[in-house]
Amino acid sequence: MTPTPPGPRPIKPKGDIRLLFVADISSHAREPFTSDPATPDQIERLVDHFALSGADALGQEVFGQGWVTYFRSDTYEFDQRPQHRRWIPLLDRDINPIEIICNRAHERGMKFIAGARFGDDHGAPTQGAQWMFDHPEFILKDVPPGPLANPGNAMDFTFKEVRDFHFGAVEEIARRFDVDGIEITFRSDNHFPYPRSISRERQHLMTELFQRIRDMLDDEGRNKGRKLLLGVRVPETIEECHDCGLDIPTWITTGILDYVSPANTMYANHNAQWEEFSSLTEGTDCLLLPGVMPFCSASDARSDTVPWALQPNTGESGTTDHMAFQSRVYLRPMAANNYRALANNMYGAGADGVSSFNYQEQYTGNLMGDFPGSLGLLKELRDPDAIRANHRTYLFRSMMGGTDYHGGPGMASTGAIKDDKIVLSRDNPADKQEYRLRLCEQWDQIGYAYAALRAQNLRPGDEVALDLNGVAVPDDTVRRMWHENGRSTNIGRPLPAYSTVIFDLNPEVMIDGDNTLGVTLTNQEEGVSGDILIDEFDVTVMP
Repeated sequence: MTPTPPGPRPIKPKGDIRLLFVADISSHAREPFTSDPATPDQIERLVDHFALSGADALGQEVFGQGWVTYFRSDTYEFDQRPQHRRWIPLLDRDINPIEIICNRAHERGMKFIAGARFGDDHGAPTQGAQWMFDHPEFILKDVPPGPLANPGNAMDFTFKEVRDFHFGAVEEIARRFDVDGIEITFRSDNHFPYPRSISRERQHLMTELFQRIRDMLDDEGRNKGRKLLLGVRVPETIEECHDCGLDIPTWITTGILDYVSPANTMYANHNAQWEEFSSLTEGTDCLLLPGVMPFCSASDARSDTVPWALQPNTGESGTTDHMAFQSRVYLRPMAANNYRALANNMYGAGADGVSSFNYQEQYTGNLMGDFPGSLGLLKELRDPDAIRANHRTYLFRSMMGGTDYHGGPGMASTGAIKDDKIVLSRDNPADKQEYRLRLCEQWDQIGYAYAALRAQNLRPGDEVALDLNGVAVPDDTVRRMWHENGRSTNIGRPLPAYSTVIFDLNPEVMIDGDNTLGVTLTNQEEGVSGDILIDEFDVTVMP
């Protein structure tokens, strides 16, 4: 493995959005955020709380699964999920919650971005607007393998009627309300029939749709006397975007987009190589705002690595039963030092800011009492200098390790394998294994840095040799602890017996960008069998 750093670069973000806070379409349509029925002052208070994050722009998702929510439409069906009934008394009085949110955001100095989900397959196969089920010919029949890709409510954008349907919703939102822009979220990664080669062949259809949206926003912007933004939330890599039918390079270089927010929509990746996007946005007006989420892996977020949708839960989404179920399974999300590390790698690779998504995972479930306090974790992420002035801990994880609900072990919904790890075989003990560590750090300005890895089945009698970028880590800088009883869920995801290995990082051998950690099993404890698995690496940097 050869390190491929982005190279030293000045951190000079462009534009006027450092932090975009995106509010989930449903998560705040419940107690304790809003009552049933909801009141205007509760909605305003919610926006006031969002403003405490320091956000320059507030995004509120208002369209998904063919439904509109937070307003009524003559064309589009209102969201039928039970939690959204709390808005109906306001709507009956011709009060649109979207207008309350928009106006309050402006009063608090934030841009307001209305969000629309394209291809949201929550609640498959039966959940969604009646229009979809009245037109079964438009529903995707060929979907990827795996229990989370249930056919039934994902639409096939091959059809002009489907593209027109989604365009019409976005156009109504932009023309009716005082929005500053539109964000399109590709939460689901199935927009064309499987296999993914078909998505690549039909990228031009989605490009035509986005050019149409761009032209409409420009037209409406002239009427409103200001430019209306078009942003998009897409998968984590350019390859995944293409595999999902999204020609992001063309959208950036032709001026269709004002910002792009790449990320897995559930899990943050400290090891992501954002420069493949920044190389496209550099020299353009398009901002790069990678996604920030509270957890780094499926197994860290949920105690049994299985999403709540697949559990034996009879409660509907948004009900008391469902929330009680969530309280049982969520583990601890990232802390302030982890968010700083995540954002530092983003800025170091050329990002212009960050965008939160699914951030409600930070304060729902068993964390329900941490609102709005947890919003303060985001405020520091606006300032790259403030981030580097404080300590930060990177969390390198196997994002989808231990799962197979997207069609294969370690597979994400895009079809990409997200299972970074080292496996040391006791049958071939001399074989060195390597792991890439993305650390966009100015090493000549670091006070102290160290790493910790957790190695399952690394026994007290086992010996390992470590090297960083080909330079041996001195034995006298390495410390080890043996955890015979494993790890319980009150500390993190459960682990069998494992060792923690802590070692210092020598700034003189470290790279601003991608570093390579080598691990070799040099001696084995007698009578022990089974491979050694290492899929957790923490790196702490102190200024």
